[in-house]
Amino acid sequence: MDPSRRQRTQTKATAEEQALDQIAREAEQRLAARRAARAEAREIRMRELERQQREQEDHADKAYDMYAETVGRRGGTRLAALSPSVHSPRRSSEDSADDTFSIKDLRHELKEVQEKFRKAMILNAQLDNDKAALGYQLELLKDRIEELHEEYAQLQREHKEKCSAHERLKREHASLEREVAAARDAVRARDAAAAAAGYAFVDAATLPAAPASPSAAAAAAAPAFGAVPPLALVSHQSEQLLNDAGEGTLDVRLQKLLAGKQSLESEVRKLKLQLNEERAARQNGVANHHDQEYENELEAVRRSAAEAKARAARAEAEAALQAAAAARLDAQLARLRARQDHQDEHEEQLKQERRRLQREVTTRTPHAHTDTHTTTDTVTTTDTHTYMYTDTRTHTNTHTTTDTHTHKDTDTHMDTYTHLHHHTRRRLAIMI
Repeated sequence: MDPSRRQRTQTKATAEEQALDQIAREAEQRLAARRAARAEAREIRMRELERQQREQEDHADKAYDMYAETVGRRGGTRLAALSPSVHSPRRSSEDSADDTFSIKDLRHELKEVQEKFRKAMILNAQLDNDKAALGYQLELLKDRIEELHEEYAQLQREHKEKCSAHERLKREHASLEREVAAARDAVRARDAAAAAAGYAFVDAATLPAAPASPSAAAAAAAPAFGAVPPLALVSHQSEQLLNDAGEGTLDVRLQKLLAGKQSLESEVRKLKLQLNEERAARQNGVANHHDQEYENELEAVRRSAAEAKARAARAEAEAALQAAAAARLDAQLARLRARQDHQDEHEEQLKQERRRLQREVTTRTPHAHTDTHTTTDTVTTTDTHTYMYTDTRTHTNTHTTTDTHTHKDTDTHMDTYTHLHHHTRRRLAIMI
């Protein structure tokens, strides 16, 4: 995948996440403001209900007092009117007894009426209190219903956001899978081309420094996400030589070869010094009876020196070859990236052409009799040679007046474009 394209995708996803977070924060702020306003309104309603209840109780007490005073005043007037002191002394004893019984009955009835009125006022006050409590509970239930509606709306918004994020992640996952598959195909084609040319890829990563802690060692050993280890293109002989050098990265093995070369050079210099000393000793006449053995040793030293020189020259040639291979690999990587960009643009054009043809097929009349499709796919690539691939296919289909044949022709046309597209990508991969 192109790093710039991946960065644009990540930037776009980050911007979308930031926008969603901002929307969620604003929604939470609005919800908190609504809750505060509802709490304040609830307190105001409670104070208003308490005030109304106190006023109703005060009115009930005043009405009870006024009624008691009125009844008492009326009863006193009636008793005064029925009192025997205000009548003539000539009334009979029977009338006096009847008046006495009537006054007692009236007083008894007055007490009963007062008691009933008091109970009625108490019951009325209790009913008013129950009414106020039920009204308060009703307001609480209304507020709770509003909160539940708001929470439900918030949950719906969050569900939609999660669904959209899930769909976006699914699309990104599918896109990444396609890119990984394309990258694997490209790697296989690259390895096949290198093997056909007699070359192989080796790891060219440098050896990291010694970490200060085990955690730092683990972090250094873990490769970065999406990082591709550097590779070097070498011949099979160089690969065999590097394998003989032991395990490790390319730098480590090259250092081993360089150390071996330096040790061989030092040994050659030492042997040359010994040879010169031996020659000087022979010229001065201090050679002993071991001349033949010395000659053999000198011959062996000469052979080892020649072999060391040959190995040193071979190591220098391999180092130069590896440097040239690294430069070639960089150039080849640049060309591959350019070709991949060109292929992506061409693929996008093919997709647009496919969508246009789909729209044309859907708008075509169902009574068409003959449909001829000609598809031309041309891929031109320039890398020290020019490759032109033109695949022209003509399909002639005879349709009836039914929609089944029309859809079959559309599917045939789309399959033709898909086949040409995959064939073009395979040819491009083989050519790369």
